[in-house]
Amino acid sequence: PPFRLEFLEAWDFVCAATSGGEKMAPLSDDEAVGSQQNKEVVEQVGMQPKAFTEEQVEELAKHDLTSKMTPFLDRHLIFPIFHFLEELGIYNPTHMTRAMLNLLADTKMIDFAVDKYQTLGEEVPESLNEKREEVLSQLSDSRERLMPLLQILEDQEKLQQVSTFKSVKDLCEGFDLEPEILDDLVHYTKLQFDCGNYSMGCELLKHYRTIMSVEENSKGSEILSCYWGSLSLFILTGEHDDASDILKQMDTFFEDASKMSKREILLQRTWLLHWTLWCIFKADKVNPAVVDLFLSEKSLSIISLSCPHLFRYVGACLILHKRLKNIVRDTVWIVHHEAGSYADPITRLLLALYTDVDFDEAQRELQKCATVCQGDFFLVQHWPEFEENARLLIFETYCRIHQCINIRMIATKLNMEAEEAELWIVKLIQNAKLDARIDSEKSRVVMSKAPPSVYQQVIEKTKNLSFRSTMLLSNLEKKDKERLNEAEAAVASEIGGYVARIATPCDVVERHGA
Repeated sequence: PPFRLEFLEAWDFVCAATSGGEKMAPLSDDEAVGSQQNKEVVEQVGMQPKAFTEEQVEELAKHDLTSKMTPFLDRHLIFPIFHFLEELGIYNPTHMTRAMLNLLADTKMIDFAVDKYQTLGEEVPESLNEKREEVLSQLSDSRERLMPLLQILEDQEKLQQVSTFKSVKDLCEGFDLEPEILDDLVHYTKLQFDCGNYSMGCELLKHYRTIMSVEENSKGSEILSCYWGSLSLFILTGEHDDASDILKQMDTFFEDASKMSKREILLQRTWLLHWTLWCIFKADKVNPAVVDLFLSEKSLSIISLSCPHLFRYVGACLILHKRLKNIVRDTVWIVHHEAGSYADPITRLLLALYTDVDFDEAQRELQKCATVCQGDFFLVQHWPEFEENARLLIFETYCRIHQCINIRMIATKLNMEAEEAELWIVKLIQNAKLDARIDSEKSRVVMSKAPPSVYQQVIEKTKNLSFRSTMLLSNLEKKDKERLNEAEAAVASEIGGYVARIATPCDVVERHGA
């Protein structure tokens, strides 16, 4: 199962870059533009490589969520985030390397740690060489114990026979294996994972899940541990489709987890929401079911309770995925109510558009979103699409209010030149995304008055139907309960009076007798 990483010690080295400790000087123009790694990162997301001023460095660090997210991530998932921050260059490189070494301390990635010591120009501790020998010995011993099972897993005919057994005990007897060999498989897989050999660990854990599928009475803790291990390995090996499948299975597992406390389920689901970000923002093709899971009412409630910083990614999903436009207003309403817990340019952009209807503020927040996305591990590659979709949202919202729109004015709202804005609007009309025409003489866009579609009217009328039905049922149950209580009280009162009438003559007799 996941461990809750107490990350403060490692993060102190990074926080020193922007707070009370030794403050990092901004990179010079030569250093920032001359860094090949920095160029590759910004070119990858369609941004021009540029040097960061001190104000820009502080702004990027201000919106960095790494310190809030790392307590809910496995340390192996933190390494890619640190590598991104290292390339971005907003923190002191020495502090970043120290933080990486702190993370590596509880892993078996010896060569990685040696490289970091060499980067710092320090002598590699002798304890690392001793640890290397110890790890190699552990791998050799574990592989030797596991060899009979590994030979079966490499034989396709025997592997197909695994599903024919009714239990793990029958499987061990059928192949003449020791009962403890499955524990050895888990131990060997964990060793491979700790050594950073994610591909090998992923294959071994797939075999383990295949074997455990024949066992009907598997312990919940074993299943959950297997899920977390599979999810982390699929993410680290880039197999996001398989990771999405595991996410859905884990969601179902938590729904049916009657033996887990509510507090434990809340913590596990909070971890799961953080890990879901890889399947939404790092996958080549996003599974719509995963996005729906992330934006479900249950997930939004968990985000409000335990991790409001994830509202940044809720807002990003609403902007990046156009199919979600029917739930935008209801979701923004929740973001609005949680604005006191968390707010950044992305959430404020949505609030400016859908709550305040302030287009000037929306345009200013969109400019700030460029900085947020540039410094965010998950959003950096989505900035071009984010900017395009955000402009489209601003334009569509503006068009719902005005029938005739001056092109120069809308260009200002979208932070574009007039000619660029006109060309952009022409493309929207050509692609049937906008029902309008351009009046070139008056330099304006004239919107067509089209009635809302029947489909949209049905959605508007029924979008709260489920909630209203639940409330109606709840009220009916409450009324029934009140009537039942009143009836019980009336019956109790009648019985009490009857008992009192019977008891009174007896009391008189007792008094006279006394």
